[in-house]
Order: sequence, then structure tokens, then C-alpha cells
Amino acid sequence: MRRFFLMIVLGLMQGTAMAAGVQSALHDRCLASIETSGQQANRKTLKETMTVPMGENFLFQFTDPAGGVFTCQICDDANPAVHSCGSIGLDLSYRAKDAEMQRLPAELDKKCVYYLQKELKPRKQEEFINHDLVGRISVTPDHTEKSWMFRMEVDGGEYRCVIRKNDGNFRVESKKGNDWRPIAAGSMF
Repeated sequence: MRRFFLMIVLGLMQGTAMAAGVQSALHDRCLASIETSGQQANRKTLKETMTVPMGENFLFQFTDPAGGVFTCQICDDANPAVHSCGSIGLDLSYRAKDAEMQRLPAELDKKCVYYLQKELKPRKQEEFINHDLVGRISVTPDHTEKSWMFRMEVDGGEYRCVIRKNDGNFRVESKKGNDWRPIAAGSMF
């Protein structure tokens, strides 16, 4: 009986350590996205002011020296065992001191993959993410001055995701012959 109890305690400790590792990795993804968001930020000067675990999702807040606040909502979207992620790619926003909150571009390549797999997966599939399909999608960035563009390929099909820099509107297109035809559209941020 004592041995059984010890095995349970060790199992719980290992699970807690794994969860802490996941949280740390998601924390680092948030910081990396802040640094590449276009909003002035230095990882070394940001102070983490809040971490809220929400099941398999996390909400992180970081304050900059000027009093601005970055908010990052993220899920372990690469883990097929996690079923509560509503999409791929984190959501990032920034509110300067005494200003309105604004959504920032973050992990746009991952979001493009999400929208493509959403269109390609069987309609009757209830899970938000088809990890098998996502794993087969290759992405190549091909940006311009006015837009972010990601060329995508899966199972011999050519696709692209174009996101306007000025307003975050996007479209995912499929190549048919020499023509590009839209298959999804919306706003990324």
C-alpha cells in the first residue's frame, strides 16, 4: 500500500512538472510574439503582472516601463491531446497607458494554417484542429510592403494566405490553374 501511494505521489509530481513546462513554453511564445508584433517592447524590461490558467488555456499580462499592458491569450495548440483550443496561434493585444486597447499581429503563419485546415478538414469533424492535416501543411512567408503573405502547400494543393497590414483583413486562396480563388476571409486582428 505504501508503494502504491508513493507511485501516485510521484505521478502527480511528474504531471505538475510537465504542466509547468508547458506553461513556461507558452509564456515564451507570448514574449516572442510581443517582440515581433511591431509594438516597441524589450523583453528584459517587461514585468509579468498576471498569469491566469484557464484549463488548457493561459492568459498572460506584461507591463512595460511606460505603463502599457500587453495581454496574451494562448493555448497548447500543437498538442493533439488538448481539445479546448479554439484555434491555432495566440491572441495578442496592447493598451498604452490611458489609451484604447488594440489587437496586434501575432503568429500569423499559424493562424493562416488554422484557417486553411478549417476549410480542408471534413465538415462533420467537430474538433477545431485537425492535427494530422496541420502537420502536412508547409508554410513559406512571402511578404510585401502592404501585406503579409504565406504560401501554403498540402497534399499537392497550392494555397496562400494574404493579410493586409493596414487593417488585419485576410483571405485564404486556393490555386486552380493560374487563378487564385478565395476559400476563407475575415479579420486576423
